[in-house]
Amino acid sequence: MHKTETGEKIKAMKAEAARAEKEAATLAKVRGLEEGAMEREEEARRLRDEADDLKPKARLEDLSVYQVERVKTTAKGEARTYTYWHASWWEGDRARNVYLGSVAKLSEEAALERARKMKADALGL
Repeated sequence: MHKTETGEKIKAMKAEAARAEKEAATLAKVRGLEEGAMEREEEARRLRDEADDLKPKARLEDLSVYQVERVKTTAKGEARTYTYWHASWWEGDRARNVYLGSVAKLSEEAALERARKMKADALGL
């Protein structure tokens, strides 16, 4: 998976959960601090659950939107360049490439939004 904002957030949450579990194990060894250990374990469990809940969002963000130029010959024999938005993402072990629209009719933000919607439909999210 490519680096995404949500993916980095998930990574940070998992690291914090691992730290909390390590602290909980240390606190559990000390007599009288079992309650603190249980609190840290609960916090680690909560962080891992939140990270798992964010995975679909990170997967949805992991796509590439780019421009493709096509040169076509007109009836008069002149070359004309057209520019289109395309998006790519992985579905299983295959890359999916999708046409989004003309650059003249679609801004980059609109193309990205359209690509996210198409990917969500394709993945069933």
